[in-house]
Amino acid sequence: MRYGFCTGFATPLKDRIDYTLLDAVRQAGYDFVELPLMQTAALPEAAFTALAAVLRASGLAADSSCNLFPPTLRLTGPDARREPVRAYLRPAFDRLSALGTRTLVFGSSGARNLPQGVSAEEGYRQLSALVAEELVPLLEKHDITLVMEPIGGYEANFIRTLPEGMEIVRRVNHPRVRLLADSVHLLWEKEDPADLTRFAPYLMHVHVCENQRVLPVDAYSPELAAFLQTLKATGYNRTLSFEPMPYPPEAMAQALRTLKSFWES
Repeated sequence: MRYGFCTGFATPLKDRIDYTLLDAVRQAGYDFVELPLMQTAALPEAAFTALAAVLRASGLAADSSCNLFPPTLRLTGPDARREPVRAYLRPAFDRLSALGTRTLVFGSSGARNLPQGVSAEEGYRQLSALVAEELVPLLEKHDITLVMEPIGGYEANFIRTLPEGMEIVRRVNHPRVRLLADSVHLLWEKEDPADLTRFAPYLMHVHVCENQRVLPVDAYSPELAAFLQTLKATGYNRTLSFEPMPYPPEAMAQALRTLKSFWES
C-alpha cells in the first residue's frame, strides 16, 4: 500500500502551491502528495518547474492527481465542446508525466454535471465517448490510469455511486480506465460497503475521510470503519489518500499512523 495526502481541500491556496503543506505531508511520512491537476495545469511555467524541483529534492512522490477538469470546461449537454478540452489536456498530461503521476482521478462534478433537460443516458454517452476518444490515447502515451470518481449528491447530479462510475468503465472497456472509491461520497449516498467487494477488481485508488471531510486522526466512525474493513478484506493494496479540510501537521502524522496500524495489523 502507498499512502498519500490530497492538498485540494487542505489549503486555502488555490492559485499557487502551498509549500508549507507539502513539507508537512513529507514530514508526516506520506509516500506521495495528490495535487489537483486543474491547479498544476494552470501554473506559469516557472512556477511548475519550481514545484517539480521541490518534489524531486524532497523525495515526495506525486503518484496520483485529482480535479481533472476545471468547471469552466463543459463536458455534458449541448454546450460540450471537444476543442477546448483537447487544448487543456495535452499540456496538462505533459505536466503529469513530469511529476511522475500514474493515476488520474476523474471527479470534476462541475464540468460533468448534467444540465437541465439532459438525460443520464445522454451523459453516459457523451462522457464515455470523451474518455475513449480524447483521454485513452493520452493515458496510453503517458502510462497513466484514469479512475472514475463517484461524487455524492450534495455536489453532483451525475455519477454519484460506484455502480454509476462502473457504467463509464464498462462502456469504455479499456484497461486504462478504472474506478475510485471515496468514503465521503459512499457514506453520503449510504451505499452498501459490499459494493467495494463487488467492484474490487476495478478499484485502483481510494480517498478516505469522515463526513464533512473530517480527518480520522485517532479512531473511525462505525461507518468509516465498515468501509475500511470491507476494503481491507478485498485484499486492496494499491494507493490510498486522505482528502480532508486543513489540519495541523501533528494530526496529519497521527492519522497516517492510525491507518497504518489498522491496515497492517
